[in-house]
Amino acid sequence: MATPVKMPRLGESVAEGTVGSWLKKEGDLVEKDESLAEIITDKINAELPSPVAGRLTKILVQADETVPVGADIALIEENVEATATPTPATSAPAASAPAPASTPVGAASQQSAPSAPARPQGTTAMGNGRGAASSSVRSAPEQQGEEERQRISPLARRLAREHGIDLNDIAGTGLGGRVRRDDIMAYLANRQAAQVAQPAQPVQVPAAAATAPAPVTTAQPAPTATPSVVPRATEFVTIAQTPDEEVVEPSRMRLAIAEHMVRSKRTSPHATTVVEVDMTNIAKWLEKHKQEFKQREGYSISYVPFVMKAVCEGIRKFPLINSTWTPDNKIIIKKRINLGIAVATDVGLVVPTIYDADQYTLAGLAKQVNAVAQRARANKLTVQDMQNSTFVVNNPGTFGTIISVPIINQPHAGILSMDAVVKRPVVIEDDAIAVRSMMYLCLSFDHRILDGAQAGGFLQAVRNKLQSYGREIDVY
Repeated sequence: MATPVKMPRLGESVAEGTVGSWLKKEGDLVEKDESLAEIITDKINAELPSPVAGRLTKILVQADETVPVGADIALIEENVEATATPTPATSAPAASAPAPASTPVGAASQQSAPSAPARPQGTTAMGNGRGAASSSVRSAPEQQGEEERQRISPLARRLAREHGIDLNDIAGTGLGGRVRRDDIMAYLANRQAAQVAQPAQPVQVPAAAATAPAPVTTAQPAPTATPSVVPRATEFVTIAQTPDEEVVEPSRMRLAIAEHMVRSKRTSPHATTVVEVDMTNIAKWLEKHKQEFKQREGYSISYVPFVMKAVCEGIRKFPLINSTWTPDNKIIIKKRINLGIAVATDVGLVVPTIYDADQYTLAGLAKQVNAVAQRARANKLTVQDMQNSTFVVNNPGTFGTIISVPIINQPHAGILSMDAVVKRPVVIEDDAIAVRSMMYLCLSFDHRILDGAQAGGFLQAVRNKLQSYGREIDVY
């Protein structure tokens, strides 16, 4: 019986996904939770784990095709015995169908265990070395070359050909060192930056601009290009350039983010409310204990866990904040508090989920925030990381902003931005003026679900919790 593999929902707001590349071929044996394909959405590039063990009998959606969430993209025949391997060893074209002999390095069981220890480098799959016939057909160099081919995604290989890149020059960031599209994009950006930084030959600019591989060969006078090279390493690719202008092509992820932002503003009638919070006691505690906490626990603590803890308390008092409006005009109130936390990465903003955030202490929330942020920046978020959030906390204050108005992450009822904690003089009791550590909290909410009174009540609950902390704080 064939089990369908479906396009996963990598985030509550994601309506479709693109198959970046297949890591397995039709006929390959796969184990449960072994990576089948690279999936690209507006939030992350993730490797899709197999839901069952068996044989990949049919690929229904090819690489670079985009389909809705929930669509069948492949079929796997279950209960296939490991000994029932294909017979390429007896035929001449064995090298053209190498997959039963080995799997991508470290692919097995990665997605199901996001916090698992380091992936097993150099492991091979169930067919490798199973019998003398398999090992006798191909020499060691051929097997090594075959494994090397599997370490490069088809999309990355195609981009490398288009730009004349030697893949041996690129260190892959995927599972087991797999070279992915983002690695190619980063390499191109770095190569262009190096060319721009060289003392160039300005007389050759017109000729270079007219050639086909413009992104690589059009080294322009140094003034214009250097400031934006690092943050754009994998998000944009230059497709044309003149001394005065540069035309860049956004990544598929950036295009999808743009679509999602437009759709969110079109879907939800956004309303916004802001409160000011006195964070002085928390600021003093962090100043005194932050380094000691990091040395003891191995991870840092910041204002974010305090705000998340306060948000959980606010949601308990105003559960409608933790809800969503359905297409048939009903409201679903979520009973679990799964907080999304916005994380900035080199390829854009992602919002991984901290499940049951209300069950953690402050120290526990700090640990979870650090863990998902590290996975996000290492491009190791899993399918589970990007699903089932019910409300989002955004932290643009880390970039120094003092007031920001966020866009709702569909289909949530709201999103909270916490801005920078800044010392300034404020009026306190008895009309005295004192220097306090102040922060603005900004709530954008879906006016179909919430009115100003409910949104304001929620923000007051969050503020009251944050201002309730004394000089001594028990984070455990």
